[in-house]
Amino acid sequence: MTLHVGQLLRQWALRDPERLALCGRVRRTYGELDEGAARAAGALEAAGVRPGDRVVVSADNGPAFLRAWFGALYAGATVVPVPVTSAAPEIARRATHARARLALVDEPRRPRMAEVGLRTLDVDALDGERRDLVDSPNGLAMVLYTSGTTGSPKGAAITHGSLFAHTAALVAHTLRLSADDVVLGALPLTHSFGIRMAVLAPFFAGARVALPPAGRFDAAASLATCREEGVSWLPAVPTMFDAWAEVAGAPLPALRWCLSAGAALPAPVRERARARLGAEIREGYGLTEATFTAIDAPPHPPRPGCVGPPVWGVEVRLRRRDGRLAAPGEVGEIEIRGTNLMAGYLDDAEATRAVMPDGWLRSGDLGRLDDEGVLTIVDRLKDLIVRGGHNVVPTEVEEVLASHPAVRSVAVVGRPDARYGEEIVAVLVLREGAVFEPGELDRWVRARLSATKVPRELAVVEALPLGPSRKVLRRELRARLRDGRLRAQRLRAPSESF
Repeated sequence: MTLHVGQLLRQWALRDPERLALCGRVRRTYGELDEGAARAAGALEAAGVRPGDRVVVSADNGPAFLRAWFGALYAGATVVPVPVTSAAPEIARRATHARARLALVDEPRRPRMAEVGLRTLDVDALDGERRDLVDSPNGLAMVLYTSGTTGSPKGAAITHGSLFAHTAALVAHTLRLSADDVVLGALPLTHSFGIRMAVLAPFFAGARVALPPAGRFDAAASLATCREEGVSWLPAVPTMFDAWAEVAGAPLPALRWCLSAGAALPAPVRERARARLGAEIREGYGLTEATFTAIDAPPHPPRPGCVGPPVWGVEVRLRRRDGRLAAPGEVGEIEIRGTNLMAGYLDDAEATRAVMPDGWLRSGDLGRLDDEGVLTIVDRLKDLIVRGGHNVVPTEVEEVLASHPAVRSVAVVGRPDARYGEEIVAVLVLREGAVFEPGELDRWVRARLSATKVPRELAVVEALPLGPSRKVLRRELRARLRDGRLRAQRLRAPSESF
């Protein structure tokens, strides 16, 4: 058998089946999870899933999600994770593009999946004949849909070999997790950050994953889980750290350090959260196409504002605008090569060649390397908005708003925000005589896109700034928002969940 991500679970089930894998609101051993995944694989085989097929998985964090996720891999299928907040059109686009055979969902996701028309199985009822691990004929473990570096959603194809090798390198050389660690599993497991750092990394080490109470993220409840279960390592996005900083209480005695990724971590948030949690918060950098390229991990002293050196097995170089490689201290576009790279965009050779013309992935991000090879993120070349660790493609939101009968033209931009990193602002030009209620924008977008992509602020203008080629100048809109020439109306309460 070639490298298979299922071995991250199977090996501990063989060596120490009674070792606890999940704790918190539910407790499961590695042996129990392996048995559940093997039986899920049998159920998928009985349902017609064959090695190489693609299977959508969408469910809240928990044993049922892991049974479905690992079960699909055990069956030789490729997992297509779909965030639980996804709207029906988003699910349909991913499932259609991936040519998914069926979907594995929990009860809250069934109505949306019914709208899509994709055959579904209940993640809580996957119980067939036990099946052994089967290789995927194309070597693909996951297809993660992303904005990509060129703006439109694409499926980043992740192989078993890449996922296994990069996980092993992260645990052994960077995170230094051991079987004694307890890792908080609060990140959504349908996202790359969540499944890699809150499941695969601890499972490789034989550690325990502490699951906080089910449902939406709750800062106080997840901190209670950390204290009760002795969480020693905590991966999260900046908005979670911001929320934890607001919860009163004593620091967590077992916590060694924390990892923040998905968006820039504002310095005030870092300091407040560090004081509340009682541990250093380090930053990491990556993207779906090249996950966890660099991490500022112990035992090196903390370097606030930096994302650390490239992790083991990964190379980073910077290319200046003139095409030459940047020297230490110079700013350039981050290019990446290593075990963390995707195999390419699913069924899109042209887009793959554009972003990986010579084996190095062009990230679209600007950075700076110092004399010791430590990376600092400077800015983005693309207009991607990163709100609370979620990537939001402006053109996708603009398309939805432009379909409203009252809207003549629209631009969506990101505005710097202390809590979320960026806030989503919709700038509209209305049709003559049209009336657009602010609440209507919220309802219109939420019916068509996930909640993470809904603009939280609205500005109505007479005309959008255009360049010589008649393209909207988003940078001008961002500048006007920064200096107060353009004022946006808040659409939802500041205390809303991210």
